[in-house]
Amino acid sequence: MKLTQFTSALALASSAVAAPSIAIEKRNPSGSFELVAYGVADDAIRMFYSDGLAYAGDSSLWTLGNVTTDVTFVITDTELVTTATTSGITLDSDTLLYIQPIADEILPVGFTGNGIDSPSAAVTDDFIFYGSYLAWEESDGTLSDVFRLKETNVSGVYQFYWDMSSLDLSGYYLPTVKDKLV
Repeated sequence: MKLTQFTSALALASSAVAAPSIAIEKRNPSGSFELVAYGVADDAIRMFYSDGLAYAGDSSLWTLGNVTTDVTFVITDTELVTTATTSGITLDSDTLLYIQPIADEILPVGFTGNGIDSPSAAVTDDFIFYGSYLAWEESDGTLSDVFRLKETNVSGVYQFYWDMSSLDLSGYYLPTVKDKLV
């Protein structure tokens, strides 16, 4: 039975390679947008800021952070400049989204600035959009979109991670991260 399933999957994959490809347009959103994750909850869940780290879900449920805010982004060159949208909260004007692309690691996604030390491996540039999909372009031109979400101890709130491990770890979800114009 397993051999038949494998053979069927191999035949399907072969036909997909031979099928005409659909071009996805490289573009950057213009103006302000949110980042949302699909594939984890029934609807898209929005990225938010809390104490320098990136989370997804309803920020009002997250009471564990000292500074928690919904955020919007603009892309400048290849950096995602972040602005707080929650009343009474201001982020530094140079607050940027970062990932940590270290081989064989799954590491938190976060934000620079605001009196919080960023990890030495933090990378804030080379973000790119294809259609609405957010990716990161490696120096060799390879595109990666290996965001992961892991549920926190608050139901419906997830923490963002960047996964360069190629491991199949339990507890991590594989979202699709896209822009949503505001």
